[in-house]
Amino acid sequence: MNPTLRRKICHCGWSSNISSVAVVGGGLCGLTAAIRLAELGVPVILFEAAPKLGGRTRSFLDSTVSELCDNGPHLLVGAYTSTERLLNDCGASHAINWQRSLQLPCWEKERGSFSLTPSRWLPLPLALPLAVSRMPGHGLNSALAMLRIGLSTSSPVETGSSVSEWMKKLGVPKAMIRDMIEPLCLGAMNEQIDTASAASFLQVLKESFATHKSARLGWFNASLDEALIDPLVKHAESLGVKINTSCRIRRIETDGSEASIDGETFKRVILALPAYATDRVLNRDTQSPTEMITNLHLWLDQPISFNGPFIGGIGTAGEWFFDVSSQMRESGPLQHLCVVISADRIKISEAELLQTLSHEIEQICGRPVSPVHHRLVREKRATVLVRPHTQQKLPAWLIDASERPAPGELPATIEMAVRRGEKAANQCVNSLL
Repeated sequence: MNPTLRRKICHCGWSSNISSVAVVGGGLCGLTAAIRLAELGVPVILFEAAPKLGGRTRSFLDSTVSELCDNGPHLLVGAYTSTERLLNDCGASHAINWQRSLQLPCWEKERGSFSLTPSRWLPLPLALPLAVSRMPGHGLNSALAMLRIGLSTSSPVETGSSVSEWMKKLGVPKAMIRDMIEPLCLGAMNEQIDTASAASFLQVLKESFATHKSARLGWFNASLDEALIDPLVKHAESLGVKINTSCRIRRIETDGSEASIDGETFKRVILALPAYATDRVLNRDTQSPTEMITNLHLWLDQPISFNGPFIGGIGTAGEWFFDVSSQMRESGPLQHLCVVISADRIKISEAELLQTLSHEIEQICGRPVSPVHHRLVREKRATVLVRPHTQQKLPAWLIDASERPAPGELPATIEMAVRRGEKAANQCVNSLL
């Protein structure tokens, strides 16, 4: 929470009998908003349509292997400062394993395994171009292109331009686009470079590659339920947040100055939902395009190695190949892998996809792969895409914290969800003082 806001509240004095604030949506954004409000003594009631909290960052039990699984693995970057701070405040900072500095392992059929490993002994803006030039298939042209990209992040790009158009304008060679820009864009924005917002991608690069600390990668060392959602829920409950699950809000009644949900009156309502869900609650026709992410989980009884907890595929159907067992330091009888396909447009059957991705794993690790069990998870509306939208006038009691990223804002990520929750809490408190 903003320190200035804390001082302001202390100076004014916070009324203990203030009406509760309703938070609609129990995903990461809603939980964050509820926690930040409750930390300041604001009574909060949280409504979630599903039987459990977490939204798209919750876990499920695979009954065949009796293992708690996430829809798919998440890579974090050191620039996720709001996420780190939230976990620290909830006593869960140990839930993330961080690299000491950036190391991005990759594999491509012709070149085999290689990695992007900037030297820790140079400032990142210098170390990164040098590291790119040392990757197979690259050289001085790639280093100069990386320098141009870095320098260009200090100036805005046209709001409507795509990542592809921006890279073309900067003269970035095809090898750089193939090995760096496309994977980064897919991973961060869940969208192909031909349509992804250059303004938002610029912000991703600017924040993520500012320093060695901001560029390092991290991953959760337990399921999302255990590492992220459960600690947040426990902290929220300890602060007095009242949580109502299996409670879908279809409409909000209002007399103009206040709102009513399930017969209870609220001075403020925070909508912490995906944009399409908010539009449904408010009976709006606005369109918010979404994109799918496909995750194929595989369990092996004969373990293989990626020489690390994950590896990025270049020119492969799978985008990221995760050794989930390694990430979570599990030592059970089966090895758990997961292959992620962002912005998935592959139109083949589940059996064909399993065969294709199993073959790619065989090529990467150099040995046969025969999964004893697999599970395909297609998140059809995994992210709301970055698109321009018109800010609509809202009543004073309503705060829209929807996932609706605009060009120049960070795309839909864990970090952006936390930031939206914190921003909504700040806005709510400011409006009540």
